[in-house]
Amino acid sequence: HPAAFPVDLIDRIVSSTTARTVLDPFMGSGTTALAALNHGRNFIGIDLSPKYCEMAIERIQNHDI
Repeated sequence: HPAAFPVDLIDRIVSSTTARTVLDPFMGSGTTALAALNHGRNFIGIDLSPKYCEMAIERIQNHDI
């Protein structure tokens, strides 16, 4: 993804809140979903691109917490 964020950066953002569900309306490659999983949170990811949705699903399925 051309504008991917480092998981460590998003981890810091997710950990700074007590929200149980994290919403990412521009999911891209799924970095925010991985950060949510790292912190035991639920997530909702939305993206218009089927290509990026597939990429995010694969990343999430292969993620080792």
